[in-house]
Amino acid sequence: MRVVFASTLAILMSTAAQSADLSYKDEIKPAQEAPLSWTGLYVGVHGGYAAGRNEWRDFSDPLYPWYVVPGFDTKYDIDGALAGGQIGYNWQIDRTVIGVEADAAWADIDGQGKGGAFGGSCLQSSDPCTTKIDALGTIAGRVGVAFDHALLYAKGGVAWAHAKYTAGYTVPLDPGYNYSGKEEETRWGWTVGAGLEYAFTSNLSAKVEYNYIDLGDDRVKIFYPTESTFAASGKSDETLHVVKIGLNYRLGR
Repeated sequence: MRVVFASTLAILMSTAAQSADLSYKDEIKPAQEAPLSWTGLYVGVHGGYAAGRNEWRDFSDPLYPWYVVPGFDTKYDIDGALAGGQIGYNWQIDRTVIGVEADAAWADIDGQGKGGAFGGSCLQSSDPCTTKIDALGTIAGRVGVAFDHALLYAKGGVAWAHAKYTAGYTVPLDPGYNYSGKEEETRWGWTVGAGLEYAFTSNLSAKVEYNYIDLGDDRVKIFYPTESTFAASGKSDETLHVVKIGLNYRLGR
């Protein structure tokens, strides 16, 4: 009887020791990392490069409506750097991420070109016509697919830019006939694009993004200093290809 009691006690003690050991191992087992969520408000900065084209056509003189030269005038490339910031909000549903984002940037995008076949084209300018975009931005919706820390997305919405134009005429043998003028405007258009964003932590992520921007076909008028006798008008069609890299910081994490 004593032998049976001793054996039973030994078995119970061994089982209890094994259970305690397993319980201890379960307690010290590292907790599994929760899947990253893209939901939330974020702010960020970006920099990049833009290249595009300014095309002029349908020259006219707004002071003399009969003075019209319809059709193509001239076109030239514009390019330069940009830097700015963005703010947005994402909602994640399973692997689908939808959101909205607004960005704005300082820019130094410019270019120039001579007039076309007609002697006084490109806003009646013998000198090169110039275009300079000094600010631009977008307001766009985003939709993407999350692969844990990576987000592949497409975007589309409205775009804007502040542009300046100059034109003039130089007569080397008679400076008294020289003239020049300038105009500036904020113009609106549309944008589509795509990008890839990678989250290093639950707060910090980096992105690379491409945008195509079409600023529409807008008529630009330049009134020269002798505006009582002469002005120039032409349709300006501007498009841009923009590549940006940026950093985003998600708030409230």
